[in-house]
Amino acid sequence: MAWIRRKRASDGAPTAEGSVAETGKRHSGLRKSFLVVAGVLALVLAGGSAFSLSTIRNVNNGIGKVCVSNCGNENPDQTLTNLAPKCVRKVCNYLLLGSDSRSGFDKKQQQQFGNSSSVTGQRSDSILLVHLDIPDNRTTVLSIPRDLLVDIPGHGQDKINAAFDYGPNVLVKTVENLTGMQINHYVAINFTGFTKLVDAVGGVPVCVSHPMIDRLSGLYLRHTGCYHMDGRTALAFVRARHVEGDTIPDFSRISRQQAFFRALIQKIESADSIAHIPAIISALKHNLVVDQRLNIFDIQDLAHSLEKLGQGGVDFRVVPAVPTVINGIDYVTLVSTEADKCFAMLKANKNLGHLCKALPSTPESPATVRIQVFDANSGGLADKVATYLAQAGFEVQPVQPAPSTYHKSQMLVVNGQGAAKDVVHTYLPSLHLIKAYQGPHVAADIVVVIGAGYNGPGS
Repeated sequence: MAWIRRKRASDGAPTAEGSVAETGKRHSGLRKSFLVVAGVLALVLAGGSAFSLSTIRNVNNGIGKVCVSNCGNENPDQTLTNLAPKCVRKVCNYLLLGSDSRSGFDKKQQQQFGNSSSVTGQRSDSILLVHLDIPDNRTTVLSIPRDLLVDIPGHGQDKINAAFDYGPNVLVKTVENLTGMQINHYVAINFTGFTKLVDAVGGVPVCVSHPMIDRLSGLYLRHTGCYHMDGRTALAFVRARHVEGDTIPDFSRISRQQAFFRALIQKIESADSIAHIPAIISALKHNLVVDQRLNIFDIQDLAHSLEKLGQGGVDFRVVPAVPTVINGIDYVTLVSTEADKCFAMLKANKNLGHLCKALPSTPESPATVRIQVFDANSGGLADKVATYLAQAGFEVQPVQPAPSTYHKSQMLVVNGQGAAKDVVHTYLPSLHLIKAYQGPHVAADIVVVIGAGYNGPGS
């Protein structure tokens, strides 16, 4: 596919303090962009910018808004008065939520995922802190385990996903207290919106390294390999908590979610975004809620800025935690030493290195592993393997010709990335020769060399 060999520029930045682009420069026109909005975890969807002004207004009017200021006598917990008013030096923090609301489901979806009568209240099914650092061309998507035991302001200790039931402002304050970082913008999408968005972009191809069945979520991936997931299957995949072989279900779920988002980005970057605009508009309306200060113009400009980051500019991490049982209830508790380092470095806009990449007893997510595929006269097989790895959720660099010292198919470890090697090996088990990489500099954790004789997954 063309995107595999295409290098992306990383220039370009917002032009106004506190927003992603100067308001006066909003315009229509043909350009390709992708938008990190957040679905049941994080949504990345193709949004061609052939939007006319009237179309953008139509979308904007259909998106739910949460009051930020001058909210009258409304319940303060249902407003977002705790949002920081401005980004600092073009660095913004977005709280992205997937709500477990079943509103809008048809009868078949209600049978699979439940309905608003059987599942009362509202919880944040997925919570992500997105740290958008435009000056350094880097976006960090930090997953927060939904069962993390935290102090919820005004309500004592509980799982963090319960904070949403007290209102969006309570959840914002909870995340700010946890991380020490101010939140600038708020985005939430419900289950219906997530399924419709996946369907709107034509589904997402996802490859798995082993069969996955979870009857409670409705996930039935009965064989190893690749699937073209529609919205319903994608929702079951990112919500699955009872997959056989998972040691700690919620941790494995985060790993799968991150891999899905990376695969979704890959799909969107290669898609004809203009053709999907009507379906995307329909999916966004009535299923997306944002803060009062964030409108579709800002989101569109954000999308355009994010596209310039490319795959290498989107970094997936997870808040470090360990499982525990308190009074017979399963929680996860913060690993304070590593978490504090992670939060401090993120706040200071520093590269996190190897921090906050994996959770205990859970393989590292493919989304956190960078792979360089080298083509050793493979006759096109290297491109196929790169596509396969991208659809598994890995960050795949553009395919390059193999250095002269490498002639046959093999896997090589860069700078002692042992954990990353183990994850890649589950997807490419036929590459048994694993050793340290010695060659020209690569921006990767693992090097995969594909030669003419390769006959494994992806070929």
